[in-house]
Order: sequence, then structure tokens, then C-alpha cells
Amino acid sequence: MGSSVQTPPRAILFATDLSARCDRALDRAVLLARQHQAKLVVLHVLESGLVDSLTLLTWRRNVKDQQKLAQERLTQDLQGVDVQVEVVVETGKPVDVIEKVAQAHGAGLIVSGIARDETLGRIVLGTTVEKLVRQSDIPVLVVKSRAQRPYATVLAATDFSEGSRQSVRIGRALAPEASLSLFHAFDIPTRGAGSEGVNSEILQERAEAKAAEFIAGTPELANAKPEVIYELGQPDVKLPAYVLKHPVDLVVAGTHGATGILRTALGSVAEGLLASLPTDVLVVRQRG
Repeated sequence: MGSSVQTPPRAILFATDLSARCDRALDRAVLLARQHQAKLVVLHVLESGLVDSLTLLTWRRNVKDQQKLAQERLTQDLQGVDVQVEVVVETGKPVDVIEKVAQAHGAGLIVSGIARDETLGRIVLGTTVEKLVRQSDIPVLVVKSRAQRPYATVLAATDFSEGSRQSVRIGRALAPEASLSLFHAFDIPTRGAGSEGVNSEILQERAEAKAAEFIAGTPELANAKPEVIYELGQPDVKLPAYVLKHPVDLVVAGTHGATGILRTALGSVAEGLLASLPTDVLVVRQRG
């Protein structure tokens, strides 16, 4: 059962594996908690599968020692943080525990870092992040960039659907002072019923009409005056290309929609898109 989404979040959950690569995500989580005066819940999950082969007594002692070490490490890392913080260390399957703890604390946002392929030197999505963006009803922020300041430029991918409106609202609430642009990519339909006489100009006109209706029907955009970017082509190709050429701090994308950037059941293409975007990405699982 999904929780109601808070905008802005009153509590933020930061999931960490205690690796150095999580530092950027921690800094962003702290910055957002300060910005929204939200409680920060810092969670580390000890994977139960890592100790399955141990005897029960050894397992209990091992887990207790690991929990103590993790608690001490997190407490040390969070010294001097000027927001309300609660450290949680639990054992279990990471995604299940993350969702359980997020729900228990009423978190409106989950913040996570990324993995890095040390052999190829490239950014890749970790298994936990992949599963989270597939199934979490709570928005997931995948952090890649250094958190030097609040988000200043936000790009929201949209197909102008009601589900897409939800992700735009959440992105706006997370970065209310940022400039907001809407990104819409469309493709000329293949031959078939209703496709005769359809060209890029007609599709552009239709998209502009939908955009005007979408903006007018979204009160949160009344004062934002968002620029709308239209691109002819596949969204999962055009979005990264646009981001690479323009100053964007945060991309907002939903996991549902007729032409959504990220489908509800993320496949290799969508996961590749998440990995290829150089910016932070806020993933919102849209309902309906």
C-alpha cells in the first residue's frame, strides 16, 4: 500500500552503504532537510544474506558488532550537522527495509547515491537503486552531483498526463526557488490508423496546446512561468542529449505515462537513461 506523498517533505530518508561514494548524497540530503526544515533519517541496512552461512550464535554476535560499528560510523559522519537527525541501522533486504523505515517515519523523499564501475570508471546504478525506483511509492532522489547549493535549474520530463502532473508538482515543491522547464519529446507515429497526414508541425501544434492546458491546470506553475522544450524523437534519446548541452541541476521523471521517460516496469533502456544522465534525478512513481 502506498503512502500519501508529502510536498514538501517533512521527513527525508537517506539510505547509505557507508561507502565514500555516498558523501554527495548525504550532503544533498542534509541540504534538503535544512531547506525544508525536515527531519533527516539516516539508514544503513545490513544485508541478511551476507551472514546466512554463520551459526545462529555467531550470526547474532556478528550482526550486533556490525550494527554497533555502523552506528558509530554514522554518528561520527553526522557530527556538526545542523538539522534534526535520527540514525537507524537494521538487518534485512535493503529495499524492503528502506521502504519500511521510510513509511514508519513518514518520509516524503528517499535519497540515495550511485555505484561506480571501478574497472570502466563509469557511473552505474546499484541493484538497490534499481529496485527502489521500480517499486517505491515514495519519490526517490538519485544523487550524482556535488551539493554545493540548492537546486537552481530543474527540468521536468512530461507527457502532459495527470500522472505527469504529479511528478511536476513534487519536483516544484522540492525546489521551489529553482527555475523550472518542462521537457516534452514526441515522435511521428508509424503508419497505421489515424497517422495519415500527420507531420512534425501538426504534432508540435498539438503538443503546444496540451502544454498550455497542462500549465493552466497546475496551480503550482501559476507563478513559475515554465519554459517548455519540445524535441522531435524518442524521449530516452533526446532527454540526455538536451541535458548534456544545457545547465540542468535536477531532472524530474515519472515511472508511468503514455510516453513517459521511465515506464512503471523499468527495463534496460530506462536504467541506462538513469545511469547516463549526468545530473541528479528525482524519480516519481505516478499513480493512475
